[in-house]
Amino acid sequence: MNPSERKKLIDLYEKRFLAHGAKIETLGWKNADDQKLRFEVLSSGFGDLSHRTVCDVGCGFGDLKPFLEARWPGVKYTGVDLSPSLLQQAAVRFPNDRFLLQDILAPDFNECFDVFFLSGALSYRLEDNLGFTRAMLSRMFSLSRLGVAANFLSSYCNFQHLHNYHANPEEMFTLAKELTPSVALRHDYPLYEFTLFLHCCQQEYL
Repeated sequence: MNPSERKKLIDLYEKRFLAHGAKIETLGWKNADDQKLRFEVLSSGFGDLSHRTVCDVGCGFGDLKPFLEARWPGVKYTGVDLSPSLLQQAAVRFPNDRFLLQDILAPDFNECFDVFFLSGALSYRLEDNLGFTRAMLSRMFSLSRLGVAANFLSSYCNFQHLHNYHANPEEMFTLAKELTPSVALRHDYPLYEFTLFLHCCQQEYL
């Protein structure tokens, strides 16, 4: 993502926040039920997350935090986002949690977590989506102890908005295999999306 694209993306969410406030429309999602389904799939790949550390990249208003805490007591949540208004609202909602105005590709971001989650933050069309996705997955995976879960808009759909990036599932699977031999992909839930899981290897592979 070049500086101009980064500014446009931040401006997009800042303008949405001015128009809608702390509502799901600001995040670009259709409704809360779809968001809950995304969270259920996203968090399904790493077993019990109780007392684990998680980083929510592109956290928005921090909606993933209460979802995780309701299922896994003691989960330690950190949210990261580029939008000041969204992050400020998240900090107001959850004053006892960590929210960082941070680009995880910046050299000074080097904190490790058990799991990185990314929901929707790779769906904005860029000049080089494949390169950006590779960089994001690589950085998150290099800092994770258990792995990474990220979702994408799927190219297997019947309509695409011009400003959205719809990833090819096979291409994303191949990209993920460059980072780890332990990869899973779910395209079986009723949204035009898929979720990619990159697992840190716990054994030698032949």
